[in-house]
Amino acid sequence: MMNSSRVFRGTHPHLVWTSDKFQDDSGYIETFTVIPLTSRTTFAGLPTTYPISNTARNGLSSKSYALIHQICTVDGHCFKEPSGDWRQRMGQVDLKGKTGISERLKFLLDLDSEPNEDWFKQNATPELIEKIYGYLPDSEKLSLLESLLDDSS
Repeated sequence: MMNSSRVFRGTHPHLVWTSDKFQDDSGYIETFTVIPLTSRTTFAGLPTTYPISNTARNGLSSKSYALIHQICTVDGHCFKEPSGDWRQRMGQVDLKGKTGISERLKFLLDLDSEPNEDWFKQNATPELIEKIYGYLPDSEKLSLLESLLDDSS
């Protein structure tokens, strides 16, 4: 059950944060990852909030805040008119805005921008190694075992 007291209600702008990677052979998978926008300053100081000034390019009527911590996936029909046509896009965030939002998404999701080479050693379980090892060609299995043994000593 979800407490709806902090869920957005009514019509308000969102940033659609979806890439073409989610297309399949039949076309788009009709879900979108969205970031809600608000003009309220309630969350303005959070590191997961990004301020966006209103411009002709983005179509916002007032300064807004992208609430990155409220990112979610919605059914594509939320962006369709009752006739089934797609709603008109308001505008577009500039490159600086996209970069700022990307940085806050990485922070929110705790993603390193450059994972180190030891990630696999620190995070791999014996079960995972066993699965991966099974997919290797026989010609590579011996050299991998030798490398793992050398690194462990």
